[in-house]
Amino acid sequence: MGLGAGESAGGEGYQSPAGSVRLEQVIQAPADRVAEYISDFRNSGDWMVGVEDVEALGDDSYRVRLDTPVGKLEPGVRVTRRGEASISWVYTSTVEGGGEVEISPMPDGCNVLYSGNFRLKRKLLGRAARLAGVERFAHRNGERSLTRLKALMEAERY
Repeated sequence: MGLGAGESAGGEGYQSPAGSVRLEQVIQAPADRVAEYISDFRNSGDWMVGVEDVEALGDDSYRVRLDTPVGKLEPGVRVTRRGEASISWVYTSTVEGGGEVEISPMPDGCNVLYSGNFRLKRKLLGRAARLAGVERFAHRNGERSLTRLKALMEAERY
């Protein structure tokens, strides 16, 4: 989904800081209900920490406003896969990479696996991201996002 090791973003010999997150959360709610909720990308602003706004552009394309350590970013997003128990997306501007959420049924609920990777496209933003600790920020926000999703689903407040 993002650049591979050794690939450059932002200029010859420059390697923008990359981040990746892979987190799981058990939720005491039916897998189909959780999957239905997360498969509507417009809901990401309600459960993803740092997503301040989601604007539908059509054809599974969106613009999101993100609050990050390097300031507000507004990358484009395109949903690439929507399955019965998953959703995947890629960033189409400002940020390279994407994310995926997979839901697996369990006897008393479901397991939610969130994974994502990113790399800022512009050299200046990449340097600022490294200084601001964007990978730690993304991991912390990922954990908080899954906690928020769990609270919403278990309280049926969605």
